[in-house]
Amino acid sequence: MKKIIILSGHGHYATGLQSSIELLAGKNEDMFFVDFTVEDTDVTLKEKMLKVIDENKESEVLFVCDILGGTPFKTAAEIANSNDKMEVVAGCNVGSVIESIFQKDTMTIGELAESIVDASKQSTMKFNKVVISEVLDYLDTEDGI
Repeated sequence: MKKIIILSGHGHYATGLQSSIELLAGKNEDMFFVDFTVEDTDVTLKEKMLKVIDENKESEVLFVCDILGGTPFKTAAEIANSNDKMEVVAGCNVGSVIESIFQKDTMTIGELAESIVDASKQSTMKFNKVVISEVLDYLDTEDGI
């Protein structure tokens, strides 16, 4: 079954990430970007989400929202709560969204939701400072890219 991903968040979060995702992974006909702007209410946000779903009736849906508990998350959760073909995640990063684009056809919608959360956790880290001479020594031994 076809799967679509609806990315939604506060302000221009969704369309902002759209530019990054399309730069890194190209355009994808199964990705939809729904902003929750100052002009929107929870009702208009729900209408925008339902329009995407209505245009993709036979598809399973993964909602990817910016903040756990925010209006986009609550709206997506309300829509998905009674539908086994829909899942909702929050707090994911660009890398995990791109990974989900390429994996979506090999997993169930539930597995895809778990995978995007796991990928976000694994790719979030703190940079550990090193002595610059160690880095330069390492770079001298490698051919590079």
